[in-house]
Amino acid sequence: MSRRGAWLLGVGIAAVLLLAAGIWLWQSSNSPATAEDTATAYLHALESGDANAVDSTGPGISDEAAAAFSGATAYIANGSVGGVDQRGNTATVDVSFQLDGETRSATLTLTREDVGWRIDSSGLGTLTAVPDAGAFVAVGDAVFAADDGIPLLPARYPLLAAPDDLLDGTASVAVLPGESVAAELDVELRDAATDAAQAALDEHLEACTAKGGEQPAGCGIRIPWGTEFREVSDVSYRIETLPSLALSRTGFTAGGGVLVATVTGTGQDGAARTTTYRTDSWMVRGDATFTETAIALTVW
Repeated sequence: MSRRGAWLLGVGIAAVLLLAAGIWLWQSSNSPATAEDTATAYLHALESGDANAVDSTGPGISDEAAAAFSGATAYIANGSVGGVDQRGNTATVDVSFQLDGETRSATLTLTREDVGWRIDSSGLGTLTAVPDAGAFVAVGDAVFAADDGIPLLPARYPLLAAPDDLLDGTASVAVLPGESVAAELDVELRDAATDAAQAALDEHLEACTAKGGEQPAGCGIRIPWGTEFREVSDVSYRIETLPSLALSRTGFTAGGGVLVATVTGTGQDGAARTTTYRTDSWMVRGDATFTETAIALTVW
């Protein structure tokens, strides 16, 4: 064979080898992720604090859980995959990681789907927060109803009684994959809660006295016009002092109000009559509840 022929043969063989290597690399890079690959991706995403990346591995998280995760105070570190037990389209993967400097372990359950392996709810933990006042808690950067099991990504979370501008209560809790944890929260009323309740009561009582006519319910107004009037055509109210409110965790009392009511109508004798009544002990009471952002009063 001539030198040129040998050279062309060598070039051809090299091209075939390069083509084969390229096909192998392409197949390798495009092969479906294994259960171990998915578990590893899940751990790396948790370490980075990337909720979207974690969700892409399958656990399924709500927008609220993602917001809570963004406000976590500590993420896992040094995650590693241990044993993998695959049986058909189901696999369990043992993982370990550190949180708060302590080594933890968990077992993830994965299912093979058309898009690859997906981690189920074993990739989430469940938090039940129990505040002794209020009905909501802030977890990280999200607010949830208290006493409900909250699915969260593994991390350490700050807990606050909500709304935190009215209630003072904090705690910290670690949420782990596949585990449930309960956290009790000692709550105190802030001064701002009383201020907000007083403002809400003032608005309610001013609405009570804005119109004349029948004595409004839930306003603490009791005028003894029945013994003097056969018929009432108008009632005009004047607030001299609004009742001062004292707030508890679940209710309130308010007293010391001064209210003047001028009643116009027909007296028992059939003649036109106008009488002014005054009370220096106007008081109301009722229930107090906290929403996600405010306080709500129910006046008896």
